[in-house]
Amino acid sequence: MKKIICISLCVIILAASVVYCFATNTQVDGCNWMSVIDDNTSLADISMPGTHDSAATYVAFGIKARCQDKIIPEQLNCGARFLDLRLCDYKGKLKLVHNFISCRKGSGFGAPILYFEDVTAYCLDFLSKNPKECLVLCIKEDFGSSENFDSMLASYIAAHPDKWYTENRVPNLGEVRGKMVLVNRFGKANSKFTDQNGGINLTNFPDHGEPEGDFQTVMMYSYDDTMISSYTVQDRYQYAKKNKWAKAIVPTLEFEKPEGGMLINFFSTASGLSPEINANYINAQVKEYAFTETKCYGIVLFDFINEELAAKIYNCNASVWNPAYAATASTAADVPDAQHGFIKFLDKFWAFLIEKFS
Repeated sequence: MKKIICISLCVIILAASVVYCFATNTQVDGCNWMSVIDDNTSLADISMPGTHDSAATYVAFGIKARCQDKIIPEQLNCGARFLDLRLCDYKGKLKLVHNFISCRKGSGFGAPILYFEDVTAYCLDFLSKNPKECLVLCIKEDFGSSENFDSMLASYIAAHPDKWYTENRVPNLGEVRGKMVLVNRFGKANSKFTDQNGGINLTNFPDHGEPEGDFQTVMMYSYDDTMISSYTVQDRYQYAKKNKWAKAIVPTLEFEKPEGGMLINFFSTASGLSPEINANYINAQVKEYAFTETKCYGIVLFDFINEELAAKIYNCNASVWNPAYAATASTAADVPDAQHGFIKFLDKFWAFLIEKFS
């Protein structure tokens, strides 16, 4: 009898060990979810959460201009891998902006300005802790046009050349683990960039400011104007929140992405009083939406991302998981303390308005 009990216990322990190992090898979170995806998977075939106006956390006129409540390191820890960065030339440096409004490191007009070097430092810190991940940095020149923009950006890239992927080609994940992938939305007038150093060329990104419509397929060109591919985008930013969800987001979610083509789906909209009010509605719909774990939804850009929203997207990568890969250790990026200014009380006032009008 004792022998039977002993054998039974061994079987139970062995079975538990197998279950534990399987869970350990497949468990992912916001810091390591790319680590279990096959190296040969194109970035275009990965369901990838990201953030719209990623730096617009601490901004003046926050009720209208604020698009995130987490700073970039927190967004990366949640699972965001695509950052929508708006830059302008400010006294010879590239600062983060939302249109004409400066993005800052903390609340209040006295808080330090957020510069591109700060953002790249955040990204490098995250990648040093999670080298199996990659980050896609989509860069747009916002508010004005500087003749020096190209050369200024090139200097930032030159500071860490081994940490950037700058070809005009959508890479496989294995080529860019531990790197920042440049996506070019800043135009090419007088550009010195080429297909080797200009990044993925989305310079003909459509303006979806029209109040009606859903998604659009656009040609992708080389820097000498040869058509090389296509991508599909939805950024209908004038829709009211309910119409944005029903008439723009859902049709794009239901779209079958062409093989090899990028799909970019903005869940953000600027219509109405506040991006946060819009996000409260749209993000609630996302939480209820029945995503398919083996379908590629492309790049999904949120306002006010959180862990739950990001996981809804990156958990749809079952078709490109490699069962031979074990999830790497998950390490959160350092999150600097926000430097609060004298108008901190406005945060509470805005929060009251958002709750009142949502």
